[in-house]
Amino acid sequence: MLCVFIIHDRLASAGGQLVMNREKAETQRSQISDYEKEIQLLAKQQEGLENEREKDRKKIGELREALNRAREVRIVASVYSYFAH
Repeated sequence: MLCVFIIHDRLASAGGQLVMNREKAETQRSQISDYEKEIQLLAKQQEGLENEREKDRKKIGELREALNRAREVRIVASVYSYFAH
């Protein structure tokens, strides 16, 4: 009879542990889901920032070209001005 009580206690303990493990697993699944959503959000933000960076690089290139053209015009104008006098 004592053996039956021991087995019953062990089963009750195992059942309680099973419930706790299931709750822990559900909490972890929820955390994983939250992390996945955050990762997706961060990936979209990164993509947006990379697109902005590419636009900025193109704009900087265009501005450099415009600056170089302006410098060339200035140099040519200076040369003409020098020889015109």
